[in-house]
Amino acid sequence: GQSGQPAADSANAPAASVAQKVVLYDEDSNDPQGRRYVGSALWRTETVSPRPGLAPELAVRADIEIPERKLRMTWSLRRNTDKALPASHTIEIMFTLPADFPEGGIANVPGVLMKQNEQARGVPLAGLAVKVTNGYFLIGLSAVEADQQRNIQLLRERDWFDIPIVYTSGKRAILAMEKGTPGTRAFEEAFRAWGQ
Repeated sequence: GQSGQPAADSANAPAASVAQKVVLYDEDSNDPQGRRYVGSALWRTETVSPRPGLAPELAVRADIEIPERKLRMTWSLRRNTDKALPASHTIEIMFTLPADFPEGGIANVPGVLMKQNEQARGVPLAGLAVKVTNGYFLIGLSAVEADQQRNIQLLRERDWFDIPIVYTSGKRAILAMEKGTPGTRAFEEAFRAWGQ
């Protein structure tokens, strides 16, 4: 972990460091099921300033690794405090890929879906996804009241995320990740801090 953590935090450390399951499904022309790579997600909350000059805010973060693909990804959710941005929350997705990644890179992440379990069909969160820079995507969740309530409910109640990926090679993939107890705890803590 980070060296700047106060010692009082260490009581929560063992529970927080339990890895949850992540599965990357790569499209494969030879296999309708696709190729399956298993990895892990470490969930936590962190306090970060969204931008210089803005007050530090609690964010939910997952550090994801798919060892077989040498793929790393950071997923984070925070409340949006930027009045210029018409979003209730923002999800940041950042990929770190090896130089020789077979699919080139990540061309697009169209959105985020929530589902009950690994096999279930996902329900998309209402929002708009944009590619900020190479490997870095930002999803602004809809600020419309009805969308906002529904998004928060999905984020709180569903245990799995589906993140659709389009590689620069044109191939598609889905990254499914589990919240589990550590993830659920992180979301509860964040929504409580955000008064939601």
